Parts: sequence; structure tokens; C-alpha cells
Amino acid sequence: MTRSAFVVPSLSKVNQLVEPIVLARDRTFPVVDELSGLFADRGIRRGSTIGVAGNAAVSLAVALSVGISRSGGWVVAVGLPSVGSLAASELGAELSRWAFIDRPGNQAGDVVHALAASVDLVLVGPDIKLRTGHGRRIVARMRERGTSVIAVGNPRLFDSRADVSLRIKQTAWTGIGSGHGRLISRRVEIEATGRGANASPRQQLLWLPDRKGQLSVIDQSNGPRNSSRSTRAENKKVFSELALRAS
Repeated sequence: MTRSAFVVPSLSKVNQLVEPIVLARDRTFPVVDELSGLFADRGIRRGSTIGVAGNAAVSLAVALSVGISRSGGWVVAVGLPSVGSLAASELGAELSRWAFIDRPGNQAGDVVHALAASVDLVLVGPDIKLRTGHGRRIVARMRERGTSVIAVGNPRLFDSRADVSLRIKQTAWTGIGSGHGRLISRRVEIEATGRGANASPRQQLLWLPDRKGQLSVIDQSNGPRNSSRSTRAENKKVFSELALRAS
């Protein structure tokens, strides 16, 4: 699927991105209401590192970027070629404020380090590898410049524990019967832990996406009808075949 945002072709182009529109002294980046309860500050603290793990980790990372791109900030995805523009747009992402560096190769560390001085949020894919010690230097520069980073599928990418760790404990698709059917919505249970003010565990139940392809909170007073053990078993059978769409 063709993306509406542009792709940065080389490291030499990275620093041509606009400077962050929010000054480093501002405390947090905005997060949509559905996700704000996962953070002690109700938003992403500037200069912080966030780890996201579990099924639907890519979708959650994209959802976390929505508030930033809507407010005019810049988001760059590094090593995440599976991000689809339609799914991201339906979740609310403003793709005109996105850039993609799908395969940075052995320049990954240099790319992320350069982005720390140029954009507001960097999403880093699970296959990105950094040289020993490079992660800590990147984190130090991000804290100095007020750029935040989300490590998808590799929470310890930067040689240290993330400030906020989001783990998707359970996922279940609706619309799947006995091995067949059409995916309609995905129920996810998210657990948040972290350091400092984020040390106390928090949990949230969400549709990611809901029937309209959007992000929404699950009304816990009316549990979903398909949360039985048998339904989860059927979902598990098809996850491998639906990996691209599920992310």
C-alpha cells in the first residue's frame, strides 16, 4: 500500500526535517484520551523512552503517535516497513507529519542519533540493531533535545530499562468463527509499568481497532461476547496467517 507520507532516502536527508515545533522545556507530548491513562503525566514525557511489546505492538506504537502528529509534531518510523498508511490513518495518525526510513541497514544507529535533533518522536522497529554503547548515547541526546522514542518489540534496545514499558497481555479478534470469518475488531489488554512516577502498574482494555478501524476504550461493564477460551483458541490458529494485518 502506498503511503501518503514521504520516505527519507538517506542519512544525508535526515537533518533536513523541520525542528521540533514544541520546545524541549515543555513537559509532555499529547496522547489521545484512550491511551493517556497509561502514563502518570497523561502524556509522553519529552525525552523519554517507551518500550512496546506483544501482539499488536506496531498498532499501539502508531496509536501513541496520533496526538503528536495531530498537534503538528514530526514522527519518523525507522525499520517498520509493515506500517500501513490506511490503518495508521484510521487510527487517527496525521500522515503528512510522518516520515519512513524502512531499511536503514548498518546506519541505523547514526540515523536514530541524527533524528534525535530533528523530530519529536521516533518509532524504532524490532529488527534494528545498535552497537554496544550507542544506545545510551542516543538516549542522552534525546533527553537533551526533548525527543522521545518508542522501541517496538525490543524494550531494551537502548541498553537500559525503558521509562515506560507497555506490554500487550492478551489480544482477541472478533469476527472469526470456526477457523473462518472476517476480522472486525481486536480486543487488547495493555499493562503499563515503568520507572519513577510510572512505577505503579496500570492497565487498560481497548479496541485496537474497533469496528470502524479506530481506537476506542472497551466498556468493561459489558464484557465482549467472544472472550471465551474457545474463541481465543480459534484466534490463535489464524494469527500467523494474519501477522501483517494484525500489526
